[in-house]
Amino acid sequence: MKTKIVSRFLQILALYIFLSSSYYVLGRIFTIRDGEKINGKVVTSYKELDYSTQTSGKRYGTSHYILRPIIQYQINGETNEIHGEILGEVGKEYQIGQSVPLYYLPNQPSYAIINTFSELWAKPIQSFIWSIMIFLIGTFLDKIIKNIKEKVSAFFNSFLL
Repeated sequence: MKTKIVSRFLQILALYIFLSSSYYVLGRIFTIRDGEKINGKVVTSYKELDYSTQTSGKRYGTSHYILRPIIQYQINGETNEIHGEILGEVGKEYQIGQSVPLYYLPNQPSYAIINTFSELWAKPIQSFIWSIMIFLIGTFLDKIIKNIKEKVSAFFNSFLL
């Protein structure tokens, strides 16, 4: 009974992630469809914590930082800026002073997205994959748990014999 509840919870969670990703993709599609192309310029970057392996109360561990580009663009003489969501560090993908293709919304010029595959589609693809994996785990949770129990039981039974 408990595994059925957990299974349903995982399936609902997967559905939520899938629908959220779909909404995100639709936003990107509408921005591309209704937006206009413009080139921005990488003016600087800032360091952001990506993840840390340091456990609480310990002095050791590692932290991984990424540098996010700050890209400025001008529309009707007004300067706007966006912060990139790149998969990597500035210097690998973007250089200071580099021209970057953007899509912006004419009715909302302060909103823009970088026109590269990784900026547009990496997060939605990752979310779709996670939702499929979580859904499959939720669907086959009974079988997964049964298989783990059998293997653990067989492992310990081999020591007893």
